[in-house]
Amino acid sequence: MLSFKFMLVLFLGYIRRSSCLPSSEPKACYNKFEYEYNVLQKLVVLEEKMKEINMTNSELKQELNSASETINELKSKLVRAERSFDGSTYTRWGRTVCPTGATLVYDGYVAGGHYTHTGSGVNYLCLPKDPTWGRYIGGFQTADRIYGTEYYTADYPYSKNLNYQDVPCAVCRIPRNNVLMIPGRNKCHKDYILEYSGYLMGGHYSHAGASEYVCVDDHPETLEAGRDVRDEKYFYYVQAACGGLKCPPYVDTRELTCAVCSFSPAETKSILNL
Repeated sequence: MLSFKFMLVLFLGYIRRSSCLPSSEPKACYNKFEYEYNVLQKLVVLEEKMKEINMTNSELKQELNSASETINELKSKLVRAERSFDGSTYTRWGRTVCPTGATLVYDGYVAGGHYTHTGSGVNYLCLPKDPTWGRYIGGFQTADRIYGTEYYTADYPYSKNLNYQDVPCAVCRIPRNNVLMIPGRNKCHKDYILEYSGYLMGGHYSHAGASEYVCVDDHPETLEAGRDVRDEKYFYYVQAACGGLKCPPYVDTRELTCAVCSFSPAETKSILNL
């Protein structure tokens, strides 16, 4: 449909032609109609250009929205890719499952060298439940040996149900790097996310076999049918001993907590929606 302004221009053009009789002087005709006619004609041209500009703006907005959707989709794919191909793992001692946000790689049995053996490895291992074998022969040979681990918590009323129970473990994967265990705290520092917290545990100080310190989950589990006393490898609580250790802030004979934390600065948390 023709716009009102366009129709008005046509009407004035008609009046202009009808008013400019052959006997009329051109200048008088121009003075009466030409100026208004020219202004309205320019307005019509401007209106058409504005329509074109509005249509162009609308098309640009649609393209911008489409580009924004594409960018958001690419960001989402990038985050998924980072979660799939980047990250790190840690062992959750004393549990068979991983915390929320972590993926279970495998669960198994805590094992290590015998507490009386001075030549075995000092570290605890999380042995999987589905071992695969290479070459082997029967009987003990000239080799190191590895044993299952039990809790020894007889002196602690809140943990007596764990005493002599076999200890499970879980290896967990997270989409973040830089995992560390913090002894003496059950909370993480700035820019770190708490994976789990618990108590620092290790072998007894009087045992001939050395051991390492690990962070055992605050809500430990036990292995099914693992109550038999085997007297091989143990988890004991670790207490602070003042002297060379600064007290305060530490307190003599108090059991140490621990936390397993992963690095995740604020900008990363917002991208990952953590």
